[in-house]
Amino acid sequence: MRTVLEWISDLQFDNIDFALDSKKVVDAFRTTVEDSSEFGCIIGICRQLFQCKFQNSPVEFNRRQANGVARKLALVGSHNTSSHIYDVPSCI
Repeated sequence: MRTVLEWISDLQFDNIDFALDSKKVVDAFRTTVEDSSEFGCIIGICRQLFQCKFQNSPVEFNRRQANGVARKLALVGSHNTSSHIYDVPSCI
């Protein structure tokens, strides 16, 4: 999540819907309970970056089963690294 937030921030994108398939990460991100572990420190950095750059963007949990289309698109995208424009099916 930290890497993605930094990458999207560098691209100067805004109003992004962040959908994660890790409930642990989403719950930790949303909580106000202080966590001094390494994981908690990384989540704290994510929160700071998020508050500075993505105030109008939600962070949501999506089950992996519900995220099947996105996973298949990502898999296809990683095999096709050329700059082609594809027709996106209407179901997406």
